[in-house]
Amino acid sequence: MRSNNILIVDLDGTLTKGGEDLIESRIKASLLSIKSCGWTIMLATGRDRKYLMGRADLKGLFAAWVSEAGLSIYLPDTGVYRCFADEAWSMMVKKFLTLHFVEEKENTIAFRLEYLDIVRAETMRLGINAVFKDNKGMVILLPEGVDKAFGVKEALKLLNVDGFLVAIGDSNVDLELFDIADFKAAVANAEKALKERADYVAEHENGDGVVEIIQALLSRN
Repeated sequence: MRSNNILIVDLDGTLTKGGEDLIESRIKASLLSIKSCGWTIMLATGRDRKYLMGRADLKGLFAAWVSEAGLSIYLPDTGVYRCFADEAWSMMVKKFLTLHFVEEKENTIAFRLEYLDIVRAETMRLGINAVFKDNKGMVILLPEGVDKAFGVKEALKLLNVDGFLVAIGDSNVDLELFDIADFKAAVANAEKALKERADYVAEHENGDGVVEIIQALLSRN
């Protein structure tokens, strides 16, 4: 296994403002600068692989996409893909797609927080062990034991990489990343729980905060 510095970064609310906002050129340049210093860069996001493959702004940046908040992994350079959902999970997801309020992802669903009680009751009725990750009011449904940290660890195995790990995030769904990170950083618009646990809180929001954090990391070397 190769030893390397590893940067894990969230997408919406961290690299970008969210929605269809793209990674700006100066932010891409910052990511490429730390990559050129030998760092392994990974994306950890609630977005799914199919959506990410349509984003030209992601090309050439990341060694791995940890997608659907850890439920799936994609290595862009090789096309290797892993999903950690079993057949029972997939069948449950299909049943939820009949509900008008769900957003379909490649291997799961997401929904607004106001519908949590309905979805929780239905998972219990179906006998599925599930967890609910709240990402600033949008909840993603995951199998028990799956989160961004789980996905990152599995991706590192595929990449055959280990080493000093830095995590950058903005939402409570990134908290598990902080559990496995050697250095924890939050952008200025991050939720309170992340800021309280961070080793470094950026003065700037979103991608500008990521640039600030990368500059701080490189100045340490």
